[in-house]
Amino acid sequence: VGADFDRGTNFQAYATYDWASQDALPTGDPRLDNNQLFDARMREAVDEQLASKGLRRSASSPDLLVHYHASVRDRIDVVRMDEARGYSVGEKSESFVYEEGTLLVDVVHAQSKKLLWRGWAQTELNTLLTAPETMAARLKDVAWRMFKQFPRSAPIEPVVAMPPA
Repeated sequence: VGADFDRGTNFQAYATYDWASQDALPTGDPRLDNNQLFDARMREAVDEQLASKGLRRSASSPDLLVHYHASVRDRIDVVRMDEARGYSVGEKSESFVYEEGTLLVDVVHAQSKKLLWRGWAQTELNTLLTAPETMAARLKDVAWRMFKQFPRSAPIEPVVAMPPA
């Protein structure tokens, strides 16, 4: 998990955001392509983090637009055995094939479309795509870890309780 942002941007100047339209790029996996359930979980995880940074969602003239893209690809990891250290048990190397998921989240200036912040995460998917509750929890965790590197926006106004009438 990581993030980068335009160091010259005053993120305090922004108070609102909205979701940009989704791109038509395939994820590389039919389990995610056009998956409204994944999309809803992803958006919920990001919405929670942006709210914690003091941003509120607004479809009417937002300051920022948010977009994400997910992709899946097969990876091969080759582990070489170190015979000199006694790790080898007759084999010189062993390979593992696994699915790697990559998630990018971009925050752009709504008017200029200039990229202001990008967060990313990569992980071995294992059974995430077949375990909805685990996937939802992982998305929340990944969004939290990405957005802890998001410069704070407008300060969150304290909630003032109204006295009983």
